[in-house]
Amino acid sequence: MKKMKKLLALVMVVALAFSVLVGCGNTNADNSANSGAGSNNKVVDEQGDAPAAFKIGFPWDTASTDPTWISIHQSVKAAVEAAGGELVTVKTDLTADTLINNISELISRDVDGILFMPASDSMLPTVDAMCADAGVYWATMFRTISDDSIREQIHSSEWFAGSCNEDDEQCASNIVCKMAEMGVENLCCINIAKGDTSSDLRDKGAAMGVEESNINLLNTTYGITVETDMTKTIESYIAAYPEMDGILLLGTYCPGALPTIEKTLADHGKAGEVVVGRIDFDATMGDYLQDGSFHVSYGGQQQIDPMMSAVILVNKVIGTPINDDGPAVIITPYLELTSAEEAAEYTEYFLGDTPIYTQDEIRDLMIKFYNKDVSEDYIYDLLEGFSVADVVERHSK
Repeated sequence: MKKMKKLLALVMVVALAFSVLVGCGNTNADNSANSGAGSNNKVVDEQGDAPAAFKIGFPWDTASTDPTWISIHQSVKAAVEAAGGELVTVKTDLTADTLINNISELISRDVDGILFMPASDSMLPTVDAMCADAGVYWATMFRTISDDSIREQIHSSEWFAGSCNEDDEQCASNIVCKMAEMGVENLCCINIAKGDTSSDLRDKGAAMGVEESNINLLNTTYGITVETDMTKTIESYIAAYPEMDGILLLGTYCPGALPTIEKTLADHGKAGEVVVGRIDFDATMGDYLQDGSFHVSYGGQQQIDPMMSAVILVNKVIGTPINDDGPAVIITPYLELTSAEEAAEYTEYFLGDTPIYTQDEIRDLMIKFYNKDVSEDYIYDLLEGFSVADVVERHSK
């Protein structure tokens, strides 16, 4: 029955794609981020074949003007269109309830696969049941599944294509130790809300780094989403902990987080005296690295993780899964950035108009329909060479 649903869905999608070619385009006002360009520019393999038309649903914050969030959308779009597919984006606030509604909407719009960033492990069985009933494949990005029983259930589902995420725990440990090397002895941290998988793992990693480096962890504040609260938090740290010589932004959804921290430190005569680090690259780091008030960041996963998650899902949807038996799960390394020059290269080549891998590169390197060598081991070998310098070399020619 599920196979029949999938076949009917594919027939409908092919019919829809044909109507787009000969008639009018998509006019849905709520889907301004959509692009059918990929499905209109089919590339054939050596036998003259091309994947059947398909659509991938993607709940994302399309209203955000943050360059990083825009680059995430561009990375997913590039991967989908590399195989001739269409990306269907719906606006979300990334909470569990909203994501469930987003996924229901996307299923009703006859997508063949859905990629999203889960808000919690507990929502995943519901998503899997919805997708299994509709015959829709799904994948996740940025998040691992910490709950053992849920992970076992999801990884045994035929509809879960897989995921790509970074090693949050090890990254947090590494950056704490790096800041200790820079002279930090008394550290305050800021993180996204407790209960988020990434937040919890970064907390664990920070605790590991604290133990290894003998840093004093003075305080951690969670769930800051607006700049006024960020200012108040930094001011409270300055007042309560005169010994504080380090601030680590483990994670945040607050726009302008780093500039807010830097301004608050400057207003209190602390700019440059307090070592500031963060996980997740952003577009504001360069100037602060240049003047010496910001010191280290670990990131780069914001572009490679969603792209690889989309690659995993696309390969599954078009019938050439990266793994023939079970989901494909890829863990990506964090990149370290400590200089203004590196920050400038990151801004230009990761947050610019060209994604870190172009559509042609994705198709030739990562889509198994075109490259029969693609496997999980092959992807890991490919990612061993991924770095800011690698992207600069490939795209500065």
